[in-house]
Amino acid sequence: MKPVLFGIIVSASLPAVAAKYAGEFMYVGAGARALGMGGAFCSVADDATAAYWNPAGLVSLPGREIQLMHSERFGGLVKYDYLAYAQPFGGSAISASLFRTDAGDIADTTGLEWLDTGSDGVAGEDGAGVPGDSGSDDYDPLTNPGGTENNGRWDPGEELIYDEGRISWGSAVDYALYLSWARPLTDELSLGASMKIIQRTLMDHSAFGAGLDAGIRWTPSDVFAAGLNLQDAVGTHIFWDTGSNESVVPTAKLGASTVWSLGRLSTVVTVSADGDFRFEGRKYSAQYHVGDVSLDTHFGAEFLVRDRVALRLGTSEGSFTAGAGLRIGIMGHPVSLDYAFLGHEDLDDTHRISLGIGI
Repeated sequence: MKPVLFGIIVSASLPAVAAKYAGEFMYVGAGARALGMGGAFCSVADDATAAYWNPAGLVSLPGREIQLMHSERFGGLVKYDYLAYAQPFGGSAISASLFRTDAGDIADTTGLEWLDTGSDGVAGEDGAGVPGDSGSDDYDPLTNPGGTENNGRWDPGEELIYDEGRISWGSAVDYALYLSWARPLTDELSLGASMKIIQRTLMDHSAFGAGLDAGIRWTPSDVFAAGLNLQDAVGTHIFWDTGSNESVVPTAKLGASTVWSLGRLSTVVTVSADGDFRFEGRKYSAQYHVGDVSLDTHFGAEFLVRDRVALRLGTSEGSFTAGAGLRIGIMGHPVSLDYAFLGHEDLDDTHRISLGIGI
């Protein structure tokens, strides 16, 4: 029943939000370490996941690194997988990352019948005095083109007739390939970019797209860093086989972080904050907004004990996050195992696990 409900939600809402939220699957994030810190990682960005959070951070890599992550989102409704490779390259750094999102079996509910009673849910001719009838919802192409009763379309408030025989099933799978590069400009300032190649499928349809992220990272000292990642910097364009096109509006991800050492406890503490500034009129779906400009916030903290065990807390757009990690060495190679949790009031919790290997 949960996949059917999810399908009904997707089917009903997709036409209204497709352009505004076309790139939403690319905002999930990368790496359980960063996600346990609420996704406040734009200025931290010191491992292979930097290709996503801020490509300029790739210059911090001490050597070659592989990152893998698996996530079960919203109680297992959506599966999310991530694989990345990064390495120094001359005086620069390069990386390749692959993201895959699979929404599993999705119900196509467009074949369901409904009672075309109008949004008031009451059938009756306007003015007939039927109890509960709004008296102004009868559809007429000339006199009342905005009417919802007998307009031949399902409208919110009208009763759906649930019939499994009229529900068809399909899938929604998205891929995004990031090809990234970074180089230092000075000892304190670095820049980077990620070219994105996107392939999407939804039921019987597919799409292809491309875009670009550009980032800078400033590290004036060992205890402070700031970063800016302009995601979809020139707009990411997605072309569907139906002939329709979608454009992803740029997002400015701005972050800062500080690090200090608690020597007696052999603990290093990192505290970070990010803000995602969007310009597509998200309004009440964002935490804060003024006109078409919106802001979503991310806050995080990491406590690394003896360079081995990590505990993390954070918030992502107001939702609680937590995580833990373990760093060990295997045959001379550094290995990190991380877990992250994200709470959600309506669609169940999300669990993420990732593995990092220095090669």
